[in-house]
Amino acid sequence: MNMITPDRLAELTVQALERTAFMMADPVPVEPSALAAAGCCSTIRYSGPGSGIVTLRTTDDFLQALVANLLGVEAGEAQIESYAQDALSELTNILGGSVISELGGRECVYSLGLPQPSKPAPADASTQICCLESEGQLLFVAWRPEAVSSSLAA
Repeated sequence: MNMITPDRLAELTVQALERTAFMMADPVPVEPSALAAAGCCSTIRYSGPGSGIVTLRTTDDFLQALVANLLGVEAGEAQIESYAQDALSELTNILGGSVISELGGRECVYSLGLPQPSKPAPADASTQICCLESEGQLLFVAWRPEAVSSSLAA
């Protein structure tokens, strides 16, 4: 199984934001206090030769810009309450697909679950995390491979 670095995770996220929401983003250092303030969270699990989880965390302000760009309206016109979770879930789904394509290559045999709203969870030592700044707002993306059960390893 390939490993995904924070730099590669940032590249995949920038591509997804540009393709789907026409948003430009740049990687910035991960600040623990900013990460703690990012209370909007969505996760997606994958399984196959390996398993893991992709998590997106952000703030209402980033979601306002994401929703506006996805709908093609001005930021003040977007009704974040109506579309925020759907927008974050869709971006999570896209990044989950990008991660399993990165891990599996052309012969990808991974299965991708459905994005779920979630509570922010603490990262462990295997978690790769990046932070992107777009339109003055931050988006955190984390990838955490899960240990394969010894009964499944051959």
